[in-house]
Amino acid sequence: MQSNQEKLVAHILDQLNLNSAAIPAETYNKLLSVQPQIVDIDDMITYVKGIGNDLNAGDKTATFIEKIEDETNILIHKLKFISAIDRPKVLVVDQIEPLEINRSAYLHEAIKIAGGIPVTTESEADKIIVIGHGEQTFIQLPKLLNTPAITSSKAIELDQVFIMTDKQFAQIPGYNYLKELEALAEILQPKYFVYGHEGNDWLQFQLN
Repeated sequence: MQSNQEKLVAHILDQLNLNSAAIPAETYNKLLSVQPQIVDIDDMITYVKGIGNDLNAGDKTATFIEKIEDETNILIHKLKFISAIDRPKVLVVDQIEPLEINRSAYLHEAIKIAGGIPVTTESEADKIIVIGHGEQTFIQLPKLLNTPAITSSKAIELDQVFIMTDKQFAQIPGYNYLKELEALAEILQPKYFVYGHEGNDWLQFQLN
């Protein structure tokens, strides 16, 4: 089974259209040995640049980085004048039973870029995002929604409960950086963003 680092390296090489089989073993092992602490876009860019330097693939790296910067800046620019009152407080649930609230610095930073305010207290949530684990999530969801702290939240009052259908969502920082930002933006600021991820990568759970 691949480690998260192996998955991340393989995915970025794929994004750069580089064949991992053609990379010398020593160089590839060097890539695997780097354990990036990716939290924000600057960390992501630094990491990708490092891969490009190790592989002498500066041109391909530059194109990929430009795409990351351009698409992230579109999000930031569109939401620049959105006040705090219009930025929903977002609770992310990694696991329902036992209850596990996401406290990842990476995901919390992504939520901020996508127009939300991350929280870890259930009752504060304007929107709740549950990381899906297949059918089991739907079986356990009623128990979560009947939790007193959840029941008292605005998320329940306003019918704002969402399920990420990919159980790996944001579990490997940097793996699907742009896709994760886009999905979050669709959920948190639907008036401004439609990328086509609804129904494929996330869905809204109808409470009524």
